[in-house]
Amino acid sequence: MRLTIAQQPLTHLQTVPHSAARDEFLYDAAGFHKKMTVSDVDRIAVIVLRPGVPEGLRRTSVLLRTFVRSVWAHDVIDLNRAELDAEDIDGFLFGTDRTALRALVDPLRDLQSGRCFYCDGRLHSEVHIDHVVPWSMIPIDGVANLVATDARCNLDKSASIPVQDHVTRALERQFLADVSSLTRIPVLHKRTASAAHGVYATLPAGSLLWRSSGTYQPHSP
Repeated sequence: MRLTIAQQPLTHLQTVPHSAARDEFLYDAAGFHKKMTVSDVDRIAVIVLRPGVPEGLRRTSVLLRTFVRSVWAHDVIDLNRAELDAEDIDGFLFGTDRTALRALVDPLRDLQSGRCFYCDGRLHSEVHIDHVVPWSMIPIDGVANLVATDARCNLDKSASIPVQDHVTRALERQFLADVSSLTRIPVLHKRTASAAHGVYATLPAGSLLWRSSGTYQPHSP
């Protein structure tokens, strides 16, 4: 295991994609290469992070973790596309059991006065729980990122990134702590807000964002 980690992620972590260049901004990787032996690993023994790196990783841990999880899930899906469903593998790798999220149906429906979060239509028997910022972008199962919707809106939105208005409204809802207390699902407000900010900050201008069923608008940073 140590050898595999040294030959693969530790050797290539600081390599620029599609380039042979390596900017060793995290640690000195001069001794790492894909044909390393156990003796090479034993000789290096430890990795010493460069000054400032530990603090930088701590401060950006939420964004880095959600990004890595998202890329990891997509790679697993790409390698097993015929057998796996994106939503299923995301949940299997990282997420709360989807049946556990069903506990949010009644509390969120009450919080939203029986209305769909997106279209404001009356919620009937079939209520869906949706990740406002999609799970594929930020795998966060916190109440702050979850809303009650009707089937039409949820299925149309799917994994699309919504307009920022939807995220703002979700984060500004009152009584999220009460919903969390009832369901024992954490709010994760700061984590959701931070990760969502990172998503929109890195989106290219003009990217289409979902507003409502069949309606999109371009992203304006």
